[in-house]
Amino acid sequence: MITGIVITLFTFGLLLLTYYYYHAYLREKKLRLILFRKNLSNSEEIERTIREKEKQYQDIYDTANSIIIRWSPDFKIHSINPYAEEFFQTTKDLAEGKDVVLDLFQIPLEKSNEVKSRLWNIFHRPEQNIRQEYDVFIGESDKRTVTWSNRILKNEFGYPYEVLSIGNDITNRKIAEENLMKSYERILDLYNNAPCGYHSLDKDNIIVSINDTELDWLGYAREEVVGNFKFNDLMTESSQDKYRLITNSFPNENLTGVELEFVRKDKTTFFISLNSTATFDKDGNFIISKSTVFDITDRKIAEDKLNDYSQKIQLQNKRLQKAVEAAIKANRSKSVFFSKITHELRTPLHAVIGFSQILEKDPILPGHLKGYVNSLYDNGVHLLGMINDILDLAKIEAGKMTESREQFSLVQLWDTLFSMFSYRFSEKSISLELIGAENISSSFYEADLQKIRQILVNLLGNALKFTNQGSVSLEIKIESNPEQSFDTVRFIVKDSGIGIPGDQLHSIFEAFQQTEQGSSYKEGTGLGLSICQQLVEFLGGTIHVKSSVGAGSEFSFEIPLTRLQEVPESLKQKSKLGPIHTNEIIQTAKQEESEAEIVQSFLNFSSPELKKEILKLIRIQNFGQLTEVLNAIQTEDKGKKILEQKVQNKKYKFLIDLLQTSNPFE
Repeated sequence: MITGIVITLFTFGLLLLTYYYYHAYLREKKLRLILFRKNLSNSEEIERTIREKEKQYQDIYDTANSIIIRWSPDFKIHSINPYAEEFFQTTKDLAEGKDVVLDLFQIPLEKSNEVKSRLWNIFHRPEQNIRQEYDVFIGESDKRTVTWSNRILKNEFGYPYEVLSIGNDITNRKIAEENLMKSYERILDLYNNAPCGYHSLDKDNIIVSINDTELDWLGYAREEVVGNFKFNDLMTESSQDKYRLITNSFPNENLTGVELEFVRKDKTTFFISLNSTATFDKDGNFIISKSTVFDITDRKIAEDKLNDYSQKIQLQNKRLQKAVEAAIKANRSKSVFFSKITHELRTPLHAVIGFSQILEKDPILPGHLKGYVNSLYDNGVHLLGMINDILDLAKIEAGKMTESREQFSLVQLWDTLFSMFSYRFSEKSISLELIGAENISSSFYEADLQKIRQILVNLLGNALKFTNQGSVSLEIKIESNPEQSFDTVRFIVKDSGIGIPGDQLHSIFEAFQQTEQGSSYKEGTGLGLSICQQLVEFLGGTIHVKSSVGAGSEFSFEIPLTRLQEVPESLKQKSKLGPIHTNEIIQTAKQEESEAEIVQSFLNFSSPELKKEILKLIRIQNFGQLTEVLNAIQTEDKGKKILEQKVQNKKYKFLIDLLQTSNPFE
């Protein structure tokens, strides 16, 4: 019986153990199934992510505005992107398997080993991204400079199996840099060979730059002076004491005509006349002084002899007169010098501004360079304006200002000013308006139009600069007397800008003077209003100003203008009044948008090859060849006619906008 109980208990325990392991097995099976499904889901998610990344990479590869080449260590091309196809004027199929140096870059055989050696060196460098710059050729004569970023791809054993090269065409930038360097060399040559001495001092009174003329006077080499000499070290002891007393007010006040005695390296002395101005940073801290030095030894000798030999007063007076004439001649030489130097500066500046405009309009210009190009253009235009002001002032001071006469209408004058300023006012959200347009519709004169326009450009430019909101207006009033052959015409420029304090109105027409508000804008030379006043007086008129702080300013001038007794028909045709308010240019913009849609439709219905060729010619601005291509198209499509008209009139903005909204690879 006991044995039966034991067997029963043993059997029951065995059943319990079997039941436990069976359910554990079911739970483990269920868990494995869940884990399998989860791993399968994760695997599908990973695969989907990889496909998306591959698609993103391919999209970037196909649409990048840079040259992308994949090549092997034996210089064989694996693939090139569409941009590279267009740049090298080939196709992916023709390029694959070819030699990247000889066949794609078209490097001459005698130079190919040198380029291959440079490319081979990247495999021995530890960096991941290696930058290089060298020339490639497109066709037989088109050499382009390209900057490359090379990334080496290695297998699991660390051996390179492919190179990814990304290139950007920097030919135009290199040309601009070369022109800038040439301009710098011209300016440096003018600086060093000027008829007067130039030098600059830092805040510790140490000479940081000096021109060759002053070095020749002193007998020192440049390395002996720059960074080693204080300005006081060049003077006699008596001049050092005088200089310390005079410079107590510097840099708050400029130094003009300070006479000092210099000591040459050989210990001989000579007398100079010193003019100094100070340069400050944006916080008003003194940075550097700039000085001109004139050798006045001959004049000082004449003065000393006059004092020493008073009994020979007549002879001394003659010598003094000669000294005065020499000073006048020197002053005229200074004006002539400034006139010549500004002419020399304007030519390279026009080149700099022109190249920067070309770069700015280039749709393939990398985004990170656009800010630099805009800065180059803005600073070039700003510097050119300053040089033009100095040139005008030099002409006036040298007595070389002449009056030219031409036939014109006041409508023409307004249309020119409106075309120059309307978009600049619109960009600043300020309105520009002509008041009394009905008064000028039949007003024709003969006068110096260029000077009148220059005065109004200065006044409207100032109004734009010092007005942040509101409006600017030009009003023209005509006082006519039938007994006289001329009309008195009054031009009034009124703005809602910052205004001018009453205690500073008396000085705004002085050369190189700016109000406190004007100086805070850090623009201009302070010559504009001075030139305006002298031009108005040269034309036989007067200029006036009324202003109050915060309420705006009103500049007006009146000049006599000779009426035309007989008006040519051609002049009447040119004198049809256009827009008189900036609001009217919005409608013109809408019209151009409509024209752009018509041209876009014409391109889309053209063959892909024709569309690609037209867009390419627009991009490189080859308007002569583009005109020939359009003339060869046998169609009366309105879009073609609009495009021909825009090309003929060189409407750059319209063409660039068209280029940026079109896909040349469609």
